[in-house]
Amino acid sequence: MVDAYYDGTDERKDGAGLSRRFAPPAVAAALCFVYVLTLAPGVTYWDSGEFLAAMKTLGIPHPPGTPLYILVGNVWAGILSPLFGFAYAVNLLSAVTTAVACGVFTHLMLSWTGDRWASIAGGILAGLMSSVWLNANESEVYAPALLVSSLLMLVADNARRTGEGRWIVLLGYLCGLAWSLQLSALVAAPAALVLLLSRRGAGKKWILDTVPGAIVVSLIGASAVLFMLVRAQHDPGVNQGNPATWSAFMDVLTRAQYQPVSMFPRQAPLFIQVGNLFEYADWQVALSLAPDAPPSWRRTPITIAYAAFGAIGFIWHRRIDRTSWRAMTVLLIASTLVVILYLNMKASPSFGHGFLPPDAKHEARERDYFFALAFVCWGLWAGAGIVRIFSGMKSQSRIAAAALVIAPLVLNFSAVNRAARPIATAARDSAMKILATAPLRAVVFAYGDNDTYPVWYAQYVAGVRTDVTPVTIPLLGAKWYRAELARRHRLLPSDAVAKWQGAAQAMTAICASADTLGRPIVAARVRDRPPIPESCTARLR
Repeated sequence: MVDAYYDGTDERKDGAGLSRRFAPPAVAAALCFVYVLTLAPGVTYWDSGEFLAAMKTLGIPHPPGTPLYILVGNVWAGILSPLFGFAYAVNLLSAVTTAVACGVFTHLMLSWTGDRWASIAGGILAGLMSSVWLNANESEVYAPALLVSSLLMLVADNARRTGEGRWIVLLGYLCGLAWSLQLSALVAAPAALVLLLSRRGAGKKWILDTVPGAIVVSLIGASAVLFMLVRAQHDPGVNQGNPATWSAFMDVLTRAQYQPVSMFPRQAPLFIQVGNLFEYADWQVALSLAPDAPPSWRRTPITIAYAAFGAIGFIWHRRIDRTSWRAMTVLLIASTLVVILYLNMKASPSFGHGFLPPDAKHEARERDYFFALAFVCWGLWAGAGIVRIFSGMKSQSRIAAAALVIAPLVLNFSAVNRAARPIATAARDSAMKILATAPLRAVVFAYGDNDTYPVWYAQYVAGVRTDVTPVTIPLLGAKWYRAELARRHRLLPSDAVAKWQGAAQAMTAICASADTLGRPIVAARVRDRPPIPESCTARLR
């Protein structure tokens, strides 16, 4: 093992010194360029429309609220939206933060191993993993969360290297910010702790002396969540959970609306949950060859090949620098097995059929983005493994190594490209269709997120058809949402707000109130058969 740490301060003018110095920003710039090529021009499905609407109104998205993301996105878009438009500017935030995160990981690998080409290859391949890439080209909180994860590792490594307490204090502050941004950013905390505790010859007094300060600044970083408590007093357009009181605020932070599950009993057998991860892994390097979920003879052999490259990089890293390898191994375990155990998810929509009962519940959508940090680890090692295989060979072999590193750029491109039609405008078009066909002052029953969030974007960001009131059926079970419909639109009487008697009864009460107000009722026809009770169907337009 060698102490290969390189901090980027080398002032040598030789080519090697320059390439080492500029390797991380070069990786970040190259990946950002790739992400911009595939960047969604506007709103996309799922959470994007909600986040964009919340940023525009300084509102509160679904629990736990991601307040720091909303604040940063609002400021970022305020600066760049005059040039690019609001949605594109926020999408660009995802591209930049993901690219910079991969640059940070490139710097770390370079500092740990001293091998610039292995580090560059690993950083590029990590950024080309499909789940990482898809987080980078739309408005998604997991992109800045990845950046914070990388910074936790960087700061912890600086603390290990220097023994200076200021880095521990900064680490505490980042942990507080991570909590107020998105909990997934804290998945890197165990690995950061491994780095922190690995400093030799100094004991642990230097850490203990700085713990009080680190705790104080972590609370300061975490205090960003109080934004929700303050902002809810003004009832912004997007106000999920309405955390205007301390009890409601705590309900948002703890995600009480979703009735969080415990680790036991498992919502799906553990082997199914682990198998689901392997399904997602099979999508990472050649998704365009077979975009459908099941294993494919076109895609899966390539996945296996890159898994072998990752194993070679894993072994090489262990030989070069045991300490950083140990931290990265902990990061991989935390971002796979620990995430699986903690989240206790149901099987994905595409997985478990034939192994689970026919009536088994599945997740509403694919959750591969939860494991993006694990795929970054894989990419870092696979890129390094490719370089090590071809090291010392002739120039033609080096060209082959470079081709293997950038191959996922081609093999994933069409599957992750959000800049091409129809995916580029699908969410916006569906929202416009819903709003354009709605009568004046209509009440629109929406089935779920993809019927609702693009409409919120159209109304709050684009200012389209604000006379229409979307009613999201799955949210009717939340008291705060029923209170919002009563408070803002007079669509529910007080007794229907206070007492939950089921979706059908709530919808019937909404239809009756809308009838009294002279407001037409329509259903978002995104789904084939919206679950509208018979008492309302006679009023549908």
